[in-house]
Amino acid sequence: MSTSSKRRLQIRTGLILGAAIVAYLCYAGVPEKFDALDARIIDRLFVLRSKAKPVQPLTTDGVVHIDANLYFSRSQHARILRNLSAMGAAAQVIDFNFVEKVSREEDQPLIRATREAGNVYFGMNFEALDAQPGERPAPADVPSGEKTSAANWPVVADDAGNLLRGRGLQLTYPGLASAAQGLGFLNLTADADGILRRLPLVVRYDDSYVPSLSLRVVAGYLGVSAANIIVEPGKSVRLKGARRVSQFSGGDVAIPVDRHGRLILGSTDLVDGLKHYSYSEIFQASETRTGIEKLASELTGKIAVISETVEKNYQARTTSEAEMSSSGVIQALALQTLLSGSYLRELPGSVLAAIEIILLAGVFLLSLRFASVTLSLATVALAGLYITLAVVSFVYAGTLFQFARPLLLLLCALAFLLIGLGIEKAVLAARSERARKIAERDLEIGREIQAGFFPAMLPETDGWELATHFQAARHVAGDFYDIFTLGKDGKIAVVIADVCDKGVGAALFMALFRSFIRVLSGSADGNDHLDIADGDGKPEKILRRVIGSINNYISITHEQAGMFATIFYGILDPRRAELTYINGGHEPPIVRGPQGIKTHLGPTGPAVGLYPDLDFKVRTVTLEPDDMLLAYTDGVTDARSKAGDVFSKEQLLEVAANSSRTAAEMIAGIRSRLDEHIFGAAQFDDITIVALRRKQN
Repeated sequence: MSTSSKRRLQIRTGLILGAAIVAYLCYAGVPEKFDALDARIIDRLFVLRSKAKPVQPLTTDGVVHIDANLYFSRSQHARILRNLSAMGAAAQVIDFNFVEKVSREEDQPLIRATREAGNVYFGMNFEALDAQPGERPAPADVPSGEKTSAANWPVVADDAGNLLRGRGLQLTYPGLASAAQGLGFLNLTADADGILRRLPLVVRYDDSYVPSLSLRVVAGYLGVSAANIIVEPGKSVRLKGARRVSQFSGGDVAIPVDRHGRLILGSTDLVDGLKHYSYSEIFQASETRTGIEKLASELTGKIAVISETVEKNYQARTTSEAEMSSSGVIQALALQTLLSGSYLRELPGSVLAAIEIILLAGVFLLSLRFASVTLSLATVALAGLYITLAVVSFVYAGTLFQFARPLLLLLCALAFLLIGLGIEKAVLAARSERARKIAERDLEIGREIQAGFFPAMLPETDGWELATHFQAARHVAGDFYDIFTLGKDGKIAVVIADVCDKGVGAALFMALFRSFIRVLSGSADGNDHLDIADGDGKPEKILRRVIGSINNYISITHEQAGMFATIFYGILDPRRAELTYINGGHEPPIVRGPQGIKTHLGPTGPAVGLYPDLDFKVRTVTLEPDDMLLAYTDGVTDARSKAGDVFSKEQLLEVAANSSRTAAEMIAGIRSRLDEHIFGAAQFDDITIVALRRKQN
């Protein structure tokens, strides 16, 4: 293999790796937004799935729903349980919580009926379920004996740190709980958009485990003890040695769960045929000789879910706010899913990672064979192939693929490769006049792409002026500036930087530096506005994190390239008029006041990317009314005349000392003097200027 071919492979490999890093950083910055996008895509696919592969109604699978009346007395509830038992119900699932005792006269009939039925399961509640594996919830006011007998479930749990944790357990009162066949929690947790897509099967409570009501019922129904249940978050909840029941063949059952131990719920289309009975219908059945016999023919061997349906407050997949489902219907859906084996499975993380590697490898190989346009079309086809695989796997196998991250990887890889291909074409074509014209066209495309990295509009803040100027020495540049609002309180981030060297190499690293600054500063929340990623949003923390992370990444990952940049990064608090900044080896910005030059913001650390773990100090300066911050790159002071004389810092200070200028007028004045100095000579270096002025009160 020739040296040029090896170099070509190295460049393409570097571009692919760079694209992967940027894509993963973007995903890591706002994972909840990408997960929400995937969830909405899956919701749409449920509609397609119902048309391509219609689901069977619930009525054929042994679960019925009874609309409860909570205004019944407990003795009347007891009669309901006795009647259902006489009708041959396989299990009675009570989807509400009897927390407090009423009286002996009221409670004893319900306790006796529960004990005599031998198949009644009651619900209990947590105040909240938290996905905080690092924190231990405060102990609840539950006597240890009651908690052990009613809440502790001695399952085998592997790597249970990611399981949801329960807070504030509210148990069914002890006498009734001891008579029940089992207890399970009723909590249902919706996603951020209010849609219920997952149901937790097991949660941690103190140092024990508590099952959901649906899992507890299924375990009892299938004759599986807690000791024969193995919980593996991110994989499955396994029920070992389930007995043969009705159409269920028995044996080991593996229920797929996500990393928090949650079952992925299907569409509520599954329960469209759910058979409903009224509480009064069950209650009055024992008043006639044939009442029990009539309903027994319909309820024998069925699991009866008893719940209140007055308030329907859960929006599930494929339903609107006007079609919300009750907790009991959701429990019926969960029971149907658990017993039918019609599970939805998330693609394992290792498989997803392997697929992403294959996608990147595919784009890499395509880039070695095809030019830009064909490469773009082939990458789109590759993305389409992945989407088709994901859709078919979901519709016919119930496997949930991720969409957002793999497609983001392909998009970043294509963007990086197109820039690289454009640069390669420009270099190769420069050997002839015709090739030179092609190179200029490709470089112009690169210039337009690079121009997209600069803010389209400058933030507008009362009492402040902003103005900028950028002029590349070549088609693409190593200089850049960026200005964006940061956080909900309207802080303004001001960045100006100069990547070592010039041309396309510097331009590629310019894109990398600028992307890292944006990604590490916050998460996108509109054009040129970032939400602060750090919780308290202190400028010094943001500055240290951003500059320190970029320095270590460039110096370690790209050590062989020997690239670095001088960066001035300041965060302005407009209300306090305080500018907090790090100057990483950059030309000291000038602070000009009404009386002339006040100070220079000298370096607080070396250039960024030279060596790992460099120390960058943070400083703060207050800008008084009519003060102006003037930041620039060395392309200004090093600008050369036709005779070879540099423009010099003295001439810049002479223009900057004029205190009557606005920010725009200041930059216009500097440009005018530079044009006079350079006239007739080729531009020596990239020129970048940023002016920030505090207006008079």
